[in-house]
Amino acid sequence: MPIEHEIRDGHLLWIKNPISGVVSYVVDLSAKSFAFTLGTRQSAASSAEPRPTLSVERIREVTSTCPFCPGNENLAPRELLRVGAEQFEARHDGAPWVIRAFNNLFPRIPDQLTGDRNESYVVIEDPRHFLDHPRSVDDLTYSGALPEQHFVRLLEFDCEVIRRSLANPAVHSIVVRKNQGRESGASQPHAHQQIIGAPTALGALEAEITAQQRDPGLWHELIDLVRQFGLILDESDGVVSYASPIGTFPRSYDVIMPEFRGLLTELSSQELANFARALHQILRILGPLPLDYEIHQSPELPLHAHVNARLFPYSNVAGTLNLPSTLFNNTAAAREKLKRR
Repeated sequence: MPIEHEIRDGHLLWIKNPISGVVSYVVDLSAKSFAFTLGTRQSAASSAEPRPTLSVERIREVTSTCPFCPGNENLAPRELLRVGAEQFEARHDGAPWVIRAFNNLFPRIPDQLTGDRNESYVVIEDPRHFLDHPRSVDDLTYSGALPEQHFVRLLEFDCEVIRRSLANPAVHSIVVRKNQGRESGASQPHAHQQIIGAPTALGALEAEITAQQRDPGLWHELIDLVRQFGLILDESDGVVSYASPIGTFPRSYDVIMPEFRGLLTELSSQELANFARALHQILRILGPLPLDYEIHQSPELPLHAHVNARLFPYSNVAGTLNLPSTLFNNTAAAREKLKRR
C-alpha cells in the first residue's frame, strides 16, 4: 500500500505517516513569529554584548554536585561497565574513565516485569560537563561535539550494555534513547543516553512492525520518496540518512540500514561504525540544539534511528503537523556541507 501523499507543480503538498496516521502539510512559516516560545534563547544568542567566561569557582560548584561528573561516582548508582581513559588518546580532563554505565535510579519498565531486575541503564557519554571555555552553565558538552571515533566507541559500548540486558531471559526488546537539553525532557545536563530493556516489543516498535506488516515495502518506499523530494543527506555503506517528512517534530531525521534486520549487537564492527557515523553526522548538524533520538532495533525491522530537533515549536493539531517549506533547501545545504567534510 503506497504511502499517501500529494505533489502539485513538482512540490510536496502533504504526506501521511503510515505508522501514526498524522498528516504533515508543507507550509511557508517564514512570516510566523515564534517570539513567545523562543524569545529568551534568541535574545540571549543575539546579544552583541560579550559574555564573560564562566568562572572556575562556578564551574567547580556545578560539577561538584553533578552525579555524572568524575569524582562524584558515589552520587550515582553502582557502576556496571566503563571505558577507561587509557583507551583514548584525546584529553579528557584527567578523568580515569571516558564512558561508563549504571542502572537508572528510575527504571522506565518496572523491575517486576523484567525478572525483578532493573533493565533501565544510563550511559555517560563523556566525563566533561562543559565545553572548553564555557560562558554560561548552558555551554554543555553535547553529542555532536564528540569526535566521530568517540561516538563510534560509544555505540560499541552500548552494545556491551545491550548484551548484558539480553542475558536476562525476561528481556525481549531493547531501545537506545537520548535526550539533549531541557526542552527535550532531559533530567540531567551532563551528556548521557538511556538504554531500556522491556519484556515485549516497546510501543513505538510495535506500531512500526504493524505498519510494515500492512506494507512490507514500507521502508524502501519511504526512502524512494525522500530521494525524490531531495531530502537524502547521505547514502553509502548500506546506510541511508535523510530529513524525514513524516517525523514526530517539524525537523526530524532518520538513519536506516534498509537491508539489515536485527540488533546493533549483530552488526560487524565496520557496519556498526557506518551506522554510528551516519547518526553522528546528524547530531553534528544539529549541534547543541535540544533534541532526542531513539535507535529502534528488532529482528522484524530494518535497524534505524529517529532524530528530532526540539528547539522548533511543535504543534500536532487534530492529527496534523506543519512542515516548514524551508526543509528542502536546508537539507540541500546540509548535504553539501557534509560532502565538504
